[in-house]
Amino acid sequence: MYAAVREENQRKNLAFGLAQRISPDKAEAFTWSFDQSRVLHVSIPGLTGAERAAIAAACSAQLGPAKVVLT
Repeated sequence: MYAAVREENQRKNLAFGLAQRISPDKAEAFTWSFDQSRVLHVSIPGLTGAERAAIAAACSAQLGPAKVVLT
């Protein structure tokens, strides 16, 4: 159980770091949650389509597909 929680925390932190690099001014509004399947759902209000696509692509490349969903 500890390993799963640790992995989820690291995934959330990495997703936040990627969002800060791509859109530093908007990343401060980063909110997150995990669903029952342990997929990370991230919301960052005010992102442009290009920013959203860049963050989603970076998360998929770094964390693997279907591990993070931008809502």
